[in-house]
Amino acid sequence: MSATALAPTVAAEAGTRPSVLRRVALVAAGLPACFLPVIWGGGAAGMLLTGYENDHRFHQATGQGVLTGVLWLAGLLPLLVAGWRGRRPSTAAGLQHLAFVAASVVAGLFVPGDGVVAVALIVAVTGALVWAALPLRPHLRGAFGALDPALAPVAALTAALYVPFVLGERALQATSTDEHAQMTHYFDMAWVSLALVALALVAAVAGGARRLAVWSTVGTLVVGVARLGFTGELVWSSAAIALGLVGTLVAVLRTRTR
Repeated sequence: MSATALAPTVAAEAGTRPSVLRRVALVAAGLPACFLPVIWGGGAAGMLLTGYENDHRFHQATGQGVLTGVLWLAGLLPLLVAGWRGRRPSTAAGLQHLAFVAASVVAGLFVPGDGVVAVALIVAVTGALVWAALPLRPHLRGAFGALDPALAPVAALTAALYVPFVLGERALQATSTDEHAQMTHYFDMAWVSLALVALALVAAVAGGARRLAVWSTVGTLVVGVARLGFTGELVWSSAAIALGLVGTLVAVLRTRTR
């Protein structure tokens, strides 16, 4: 292929200044997409800092919560920044957002609770509007390939840790009448857990998205430390902390050696 034929492709990848209308569309899609995770995470962070409802601190730090808000925004912001600059978002950024959306939809359909389906729809619809507003979309064709020999075991262990936990949270949300169930905290925990599993699985099978394993393992470390510190539960929390520490080390080393 000639250099002349390659020039338009290279220019598109490097980015060109988006039109005013395109940037207006990005802002119109990005503001509502980011509003809920900012409120979600920021409100929970404020509760943690002020000691409001101390018996809910575990959920405030994780599913209610700060961790959910961070994971939500981590999928959206790279897309919006790249779109504003007229650049193509990375494959990893696209898959990170799609993994969070998929986990949200599964949680909304699988775990009962007041308003949970609406939350899943908000995540999916606002995310779809962001993708529609992008001047260039991430390359996803051919993103998935062979299992990574280091990250696949981490993903398997992450799934093994969280699947029983999610099932337990679902049962509590469906049958419990306590304040946590009324505030759908058990749904929140299932939601953030599924997001961490999704990130780990994508990192293990997508060559361009290995760094998502770091998000998953650090998130697992946060969940384990928060549960141990705020609830005193030892066995599951210790397993989560161990997986978070070892998994993060493996993920960082793996991403640096690629």
